Amino acid sequence: MSASRNPDGDVALWRLLAYEAKSVVKRRLASPGTPVDPPPSPYLVVPILGQSNAFGMGLGIDPDGLDRTHPRVHQYAMSGPSKGTVVLAKDPLMHEIPGYGVGFGMTFAKALAEETGRHVLLIPGARGDTSFTPKNGYTWDPADTRTRVNLYVNGVRAIDAALRLHPGSTVAAVLWHQGESDVPLMSGPTYREKLDSVVDDLRARHGADLPFILGQMVPEEMELSRKDYSVIDAVHADTPNRKARTAFVTGARGCVNGELDRHYNAEGLRAMGHGMWAAYRQMCPDDLAEYARE
Repeated sequence: MSASRNPDGDVALWRLLAYEAKSVVKRRLASPGTPVDPPPSPYLVVPILGQSNAFGMGLGIDPDGLDRTHPRVHQYAMSGPSKGTVVLAKDPLMHEIPGYGVGFGMTFAKALAEETGRHVLLIPGARGDTSFTPKNGYTWDPADTRTRVNLYVNGVRAIDAALRLHPGSTVAAVLWHQGESDVPLMSGPTYREKLDSVVDDLRARHGADLPFILGQMVPEEMELSRKDYSVIDAVHADTPNRKARTAFVTGARGCVNGELDRHYNAEGLRAMGHGMWAAYRQMCPDDLAEYARE
């Protein structure tokens, strides 16, 4: 058994057990969320799915300024003592394990709430270092029934639970950021097939024209890594050509946490949120007008 970390696949069993034990501790130590009153009208629901940049790794949180809460932006907690309930949304969000830093979801949600006057419910369903390829017991593949934890299935269950809690709510858009962990593990055509299956399944559940917005992987990571990111980056960029009502948002340069941590920082993830919002606003003006009237 190798004791070294293999970033391109499963870790040694003892490391995996230690990693899972840390996840359990993080969930148990998480603080409860701030309770909120039910909104006067149904929510606009926005799931956040993918790996670390969707999870929110941005350093430089500004809780009283750029990252302050919004009274009409809530979250369906997926971890901690508030799990399974709706609480006020704030970075770090309550993903499958409690979040780490700033993500792009809050920026998008606050813009949606301001534009429509509606309450927005985020579904934070991301987890770092996860892929369509089964890795360390996790997968995003909707068709995978064998891997220990199917994060896509978990996300779908959370969306359904939130809709049951608040009947009449609408899944307004899905925000997706993932692909880094699949780069060395999956071919471009296979990745495209898996990504399209996510779009198709979500649309079968929540409407044939459900908007789906993808963020680009970090430019510096793609350039400086020894792995070939270009294939999956091209699949992401081509998604609007394959699927109507999808958008691909490029990432900001010079916005990483550091030389050794090439995740987007807080500035970069806010920029991603603004980019996702701009793409959604351009793509879905009729939806926005309808939501504002309701």
